[in-house]
Amino acid sequence: MKDFKFLVISLLAATLAMSACAKKDSEFAARYAKNKMGADVADGKKTQQAGEMAAAKGLEADVVNIRRYWTPDDQPGPRAVMATILINNQEMSVTTIHSGTEIADGRVDTNGYTIVFHAMCGSTDCNPYYASLEIYQNNKMVIQEGVRKFFDKKTAADTDLYQWFKPEEALPLLGMDSMDPKGMVGFLNNSSNTVSGGMIK
Repeated sequence: MKDFKFLVISLLAATLAMSACAKKDSEFAARYAKNKMGADVADGKKTQQAGEMAAAKGLEADVVNIRRYWTPDDQPGPRAVMATILINNQEMSVTTIHSGTEIADGRVDTNGYTIVFHAMCGSTDCNPYYASLEIYQNNKMVIQEGVRKFFDKKTAADTDLYQWFKPEEALPLLGMDSMDPKGMVGFLNNSSNTVSGGMIK
């Protein structure tokens, strides 16, 4: 009888532990399902790991808004895109200028952090727009974030996406081409086939 009571208590403890883990996983999934600009997460597990590592170093960072400064009817020419970045409750802006689909770079220093920003238009009308920001402290990367933003959503597949990476998993903005998953652009493009409502299938 004593063994039976021990078994029941053990099963109850295991059930409560699994329930607590499931709740914690659910809270994490909800927390990382979207970033502060409302983009869906591409890989929630990697993003959670990167976010927790950065938080342990005292850093909260995210892209909170991306705006373009032209309308589709504007004449061809250089186009400006401004990204608003949040670093530990302080917002700052990085503006990149695009003539075509070339990569534009920017850099901002603030409160002991260096933010290196890379961006490109995915097409001549800059739809989608891709950006990658790397945040450094004492010349060491703390976190990388990539985003894909559609200014004009024409199909259901035109989903804004984001991804956080730990430093050892960081990707260049562009690999061999726009579908190369070894680049942030290709990673986000390939991930778009597996994301539904911010949750990984």
